[in-house]
Amino acid sequence: MTRRVLLLALGLLLALPSLAGAAPPWTKRPRPKGLSYGGTFWVLGAPDLRMEGPYEDRFQLRAGLDARVTYKFAPTASFQLAAKARYELRVGDRVEADLLVDLGDSWFQFRVKKLTVRAGRETLKWGSNALLSPLDRLNPVDLTRAMGGAGLDDPKIPVLAVRATLNLSPVALEAVWLPVFQPQRIAFYGRDFAVFRPGMLEESIPEMVPGTGVGVADDALATAGDRLVDALVDLDPYARDGLQSYLVADLPEEFPWHGDFGGRVGFTGRGVDLDGYVLWHILDRPEVHLSDAIREPLLENRLPDGAELTQLTNPGAELVNVRYRRALMAGMDATFALGDFVISAEGAFDSRAVHYRKTLEPYLSPDVRYAVEVRYQAGSTFGLTLAAAHHIILRPAADTLMERPHNVTVGLVAVLRLLRDRLQILASASYAPMWGDLYIHPRITVELQDRVTAVFGVQLFESFRPDVEPGLDSFLATTGGPVGYFRGNDYAYGMVQLAF
Repeated sequence: MTRRVLLLALGLLLALPSLAGAAPPWTKRPRPKGLSYGGTFWVLGAPDLRMEGPYEDRFQLRAGLDARVTYKFAPTASFQLAAKARYELRVGDRVEADLLVDLGDSWFQFRVKKLTVRAGRETLKWGSNALLSPLDRLNPVDLTRAMGGAGLDDPKIPVLAVRATLNLSPVALEAVWLPVFQPQRIAFYGRDFAVFRPGMLEESIPEMVPGTGVGVADDALATAGDRLVDALVDLDPYARDGLQSYLVADLPEEFPWHGDFGGRVGFTGRGVDLDGYVLWHILDRPEVHLSDAIREPLLENRLPDGAELTQLTNPGAELVNVRYRRALMAGMDATFALGDFVISAEGAFDSRAVHYRKTLEPYLSPDVRYAVEVRYQAGSTFGLTLAAAHHIILRPAADTLMERPHNVTVGLVAVLRLLRDRLQILASASYAPMWGDLYIHPRITVELQDRVTAVFGVQLFESFRPDVEPGLDSFLATTGGPVGYFRGNDYAYGMVQLAF
């Protein structure tokens, strides 16, 4: 027994030097040839900085896991498999939670001489601008992440796509096919960054269904109001199911040959890049039609008449209808390199786009968008990007809701890297002068040790108009843009991220 103890002690003494020098479990290790893998786990807390409304969220806890495996199994062929999971807990007057599971960029790619083909779920990029890009249309956007995601998640939703690129230097040809329609994701109700702000339906529905004093009629109106709320909530992909997969798409057309088709022609010269684009696609923004039996009494602040009441109480009545439209987008971009500066410009014409009137009715109009961007980089220490964009509705309605015939937006991003890139200070902002909307997002990233990072930031949504109260009247009276609409949603956040 004593001999065994002595041998064990001797073994520990011999092992201690190697154990003392052992790397933490998250330290990067050599990988097999052709195989690359890794991922990130992070936890984030986000307290609300303005707690003014009776229904808004007060605190959010988020956690995410990303994993990726890439394998180059031949000199000209490889594949990647990526997945991510997101958990979100919102605490306010209600306590709500979502668990979302998604495939990330997962594709198969091969090359034959000058032709490269990639097929799978992809995040695609069109256009040369980094900030305000009128041409970047191939991926729909998760709008709940675009504004309320702390700027850490890419708001683009990967799409099933086949992309073929033919490099005939200095000319490049690209063809893109998206066989399955993936709609944008937007919260319609009950969230800080929802179309109907927290409390709006709670405040509006009693106004929509006032009492008549007749028990049977009041019961029927209350039932119709509940059905309207259910129909609107059903449009929200997060409200349908606690475990909502991004693989589930609402298809407006059922055959792959009805998908989106696009092409690009590019030219690369000395200090200049030129590209032309065309895209025949399904618009991400749908037409949402409310039944006239709801819409007209609601706008006129009156009780439904007999015919409208019969329609509302009919179990088979369709209170909300959604329709997707197609459009042709054509555009071009140009990029010029001048020393440490890069100047890029983009422009796009849309044959039709969906907009809304204050009567809550959708309408169609051709649109024009263009943007100019200047980027400056001083080594790896400092970078600055300035951009300006102009959106024109060519045939606007006189009573367009939350939009204007002309809208100008300017934006900037400044990045300062210090302490051998272990400290990064980022400041971003955008301003829409015609609306008076100002968005500010400062962020600090600190590398605590190898592959362990902490992030701290604040998102501020400002406007120069009085706060909008919950309710339909204030919603229809809004003359600003989305930043001002969410101006009560300022929040701070802190995150710890572990890469592996």
